[in-house]
Amino acid sequence: MKRIIVLLLLTQSGFLYAQSDLLKMLSDSMGKAKSELVIATFKGTRVVSAQSNETLKPNNLDFRIAHRFGNIGSQSGGNIHSLYGLYSSSDIFISFEYGISNRLMAGFSSSKMHEELQGLIKYKTLIQTTDDKIPISVTLFANSVITPEKAFDIRYDKLIYRLSYCYQVILARKITRDLSIEIIPVLLHRNFVLYQGDENDLFSLGAAGRYKFSRSSSIITEYFYTFSKFRRSNKETPYYAPFSIGYEVETGGHTFSIMLSNSPGILENDFIVNTTDAWQKGGMKLGFSISRVFALGDHRK
Repeated sequence: MKRIIVLLLLTQSGFLYAQSDLLKMLSDSMGKAKSELVIATFKGTRVVSAQSNETLKPNNLDFRIAHRFGNIGSQSGGNIHSLYGLYSSSDIFISFEYGISNRLMAGFSSSKMHEELQGLIKYKTLIQTTDDKIPISVTLFANSVITPEKAFDIRYDKLIYRLSYCYQVILARKITRDLSIEIIPVLLHRNFVLYQGDENDLFSLGAAGRYKFSRSSSIITEYFYTFSKFRRSNKETPYYAPFSIGYEVETGGHTFSIMLSNSPGILENDFIVNTTDAWQKGGMKLGFSISRVFALGDHRK
């Protein structure tokens, strides 16, 4: 009888040890599973007009068309004869962006405003993880823009005057499954400025957000403030911080956005520093963008 009791005790202790060991292994396994890269902080490579932290998958091509109409409010020129801006076009934007690797993409675009041509590059340096070992995503962005617009004044006397450059560090975090935000420090350099006292180098700070309220629909918004003594003191041509808000929906492989914005331009070299319309004066404009991603090859790299 004693032997049976001892055997049962040994068996039970062995079972408890094995169970404890199994639970530890399961716990370790679950802990490792939590350390994953956060995906889809934003739906596309742009929020409204601002760059998001996202890049394209390798061998994916994103074709995008965006349009910005004229002012809606009568104080800023909108009226029934322009159908409150719908008969006007402040900017039309067409872009092609291509994923080179899981972290690197490049792109080319054209813009109606000043007939600008843009080349860009974007690289993810850090990606947020689900266990917060990396709490934010960090993406670097740079572009070069040239205008072939016909020369009307001194700004186009030399080829170098036609160039501008924009550099951004995009700090993004997916706070919940539905809410994402980003902070965007921006340095913009223009080789030529038209007005005396305007700065060639301008620093701006932007913020953007996305709230997903259904499986395919989101509210998107963005705001930029430019640190510029010229813009603060210029009374003849007041400048305003660009603010945009829109609705984004995924529809059968396309991403469609419709928005309101006080910025006439879509390219960051324009809208961040050259917004001269105010929301409070009816300077908001209706706009939209359509994005379609094409898989051109095997993206499993």
